[in-house]
Amino acid sequence: MLNFNQAPKWKRIDSEVFRKRCVSLWLALVVVVVGAVVFAIYGVSIDADLAKDEPAPAEETAAAVAPEPAVVMEEEAPEARGSSALLAHEPGVAVLIEKKNHRLTVLRDGRKLKEFRVAVGKNGGDKQRVGDMRTPEGAFPVQRIENASKWTHDFRDGKGAIDNAYGPLFIRLKADPWKGIGIHGTHDPKSIGTDVTEGCIRLNNNDLLEFRELIAVGTKVLITP
Repeated sequence: MLNFNQAPKWKRIDSEVFRKRCVSLWLALVVVVVGAVVFAIYGVSIDADLAKDEPAPAEETAAAVAPEPAVVMEEEAPEARGSSALLAHEPGVAVLIEKKNHRLTVLRDGRKLKEFRVAVGKNGGDKQRVGDMRTPEGAFPVQRIENASKWTHDFRDGKGAIDNAYGPLFIRLKADPWKGIGIHGTHDPKSIGTDVTEGCIRLNNNDLLEFRELIAVGTKVLITP
């Protein structure tokens, strides 16, 4: 029978020492486990905070800051407002006459090419009947371009027939049902910029000659209030 008390000293098992070692190992294990849990929780918190600061994907950022389509302002039909916007996308040459502003604008592909001062009908509003002194409103094409250098006209002002009353040219408009409506010159340059005509549109004679070089038969003329 073996006698453990007689075993070598290095082989003897001290129960007190063994117990202390077990407790130390147990405490170390607890510390490791608690440390792992704390690190995991803290790490998740850091990731969450960092995620808040991460930039949005490129597509979302672009969508968020992309500016609205720019409004084209390069010499479009006078400020592209109101009735003038009707010619903003008109191809080729077109003419806009704004009675209120006494302004005639020549446009090419919707962009302003040239602007002139004009005189219009003595009375406001759209033409209603022959002789009402109103300039008709609407879209009318150029019908003919006539030499008016020898024409006379009696304005019924007591001065009788006036030579060269229409200037060098009469640009007749197809303004059905009205007849005799056109764009022409004048013997009275001071009248430009006023409401004075019997229904036609007047230009200074030099402006009329320049205007004629910009248009042709068939050119669309839009007359607005």
